[in-house]
Amino acid sequence: MLTILITGVTDGIGRALAQHYAAAGARVVGVGRRPVDAAPPGVFPPAAYCQIDLAQPGAGRGVASLLDALGIDRLDVLIHNAAAGWYGPVAAQSPASIDELLAINLRAPVALAQALLPRLAAARGAVAFVSSVHAVLPAPEFAVYTASKAALDGFARSLRIELAGQVDVLTLWAGATRTGMHVKAGVPADRLPVERFPSAEVTAAGIARAIDRRRSASIGVGNGLLHWAGAHLESPIDGAMRAQARQAGNAAPPSTGRQAVVTGAAEGIGRALAEAFGAKGYAVTGVDVNAALAAQTEAELAGRGVQIRFLQADLSQPAELARLAADLSAGPAIDLLIHNAGINCVGPFAASDLAAQQRVLDVNLAAPLQLTTALLAAGKLAPGGSLVFISSLSRLLSYPGAAVYAASKDGLASYARSLGVALAPQGVHVLTVYPGPTRTAHARRYSPDNSREARRMPPDVLAAAVVWAVQRRRRVLVPGLGNQLFAVVGRWLPPMAELAMTKTLWKRLAH
Repeated sequence: MLTILITGVTDGIGRALAQHYAAAGARVVGVGRRPVDAAPPGVFPPAAYCQIDLAQPGAGRGVASLLDALGIDRLDVLIHNAAAGWYGPVAAQSPASIDELLAINLRAPVALAQALLPRLAAARGAVAFVSSVHAVLPAPEFAVYTASKAALDGFARSLRIELAGQVDVLTLWAGATRTGMHVKAGVPADRLPVERFPSAEVTAAGIARAIDRRRSASIGVGNGLLHWAGAHLESPIDGAMRAQARQAGNAAPPSTGRQAVVTGAAEGIGRALAEAFGAKGYAVTGVDVNAALAAQTEAELAGRGVQIRFLQADLSQPAELARLAADLSAGPAIDLLIHNAGINCVGPFAASDLAAQQRVLDVNLAAPLQLTTALLAAGKLAPGGSLVFISSLSRLLSYPGAAVYAASKDGLASYARSLGVALAPQGVHVLTVYPGPTRTAHARRYSPDNSREARRMPPDVLAAAVVWAVQRRRRVLVPGLGNQLFAVVGRWLPPMAELAMTKTLWKRLAH
């Protein structure tokens, strides 16, 4: 008898999945926020249902404790289905709502996957992440939701390499389904033809078939075509959506102001960006957690004629992030906002420190989302200005040994695509940068092999490329010919790219 754990079983696709597997004779363990009487009748005895809020810290440990109490030490399938959504203008989403979506849709699957990996490995089982075809498409009114799903995809892609031969890692891209999620997310009844969507039972059956075959898949032929187009035809799709959005607004011309904000500006890429834009006449506000290093950098750059000041903030702390947003909101309009700050946690995910991994998500993904939203709500981003998101080449290649870092950078890139459409009516330019290996202390800290450091791109060369892209209002930048070649391989021949990352990176990290 198969033992299957499903999250989000009290409604929609999760409920249908629980009923499907129970009818097939599996032992189903359910997880949900509502009481057990909201779960599918006849599927769970009370002991096999875990009422827990996945948005709360410690949810993974709570589910593991339930399995301990049930004597379940082997798990054949773990289905991460629970999800939350929010619909509306980007600037209108509250900090609490952003945090809830990231907690349920991303942090909880990461934590739960790690907590249950020993049981999955014991059964040579499978972990399935229920994603969305919108993860590869701009969604201006679902920006945080799509970012969380894109991040989940990036996490699964890298984790699949790490767990090869031990646990199968599957991604299932579902499309719009006839469930109550749209109403909960706040979608107006007249905006979506919900009655035309497939039922939860139809979608659940498609997910179950893919899991039985141990294959990642889009659910439904139409969704498969949409997913392929979103992943491979980014430029024409995004361009068409931006053009349509501009017709609904009064786009401002490119900003001629010279106020820039750069996060993580005390060293590495951030410092190079601050210096490069400062040399172009921008007054730079740098943000960094390291006050001493920031003071040193401020003095050195000021000595080179750069107009710069620093604000100290730990972007992983909500209170400090809110204070930073208030400080920036009290200043002049921002013509250029660069989200560069980032941290990493390298090593096999199964043995990693979960708190450190969650901090990666806080700094690399949650902070840019929260800060951007706060500044948009305060009207501090100048019409015609530029937003720059420093993602990573891992978005196109995978990053085994840093699966959570890869998740954060995939989510950041997805958010940038949605903002590019959402802010088109105001003439705001959004640039996403995908750097490869760069000659910085950050790279030295996290690389398993620094013997070829001289081959990495110098940060000042990268910064010059970003200046060029901002001036020309480019939408995507992969700096360096070698990185561009890798990006093409990653987009069109992903198995080849993953094989290369396995040999050059994962085997060194794993041993």
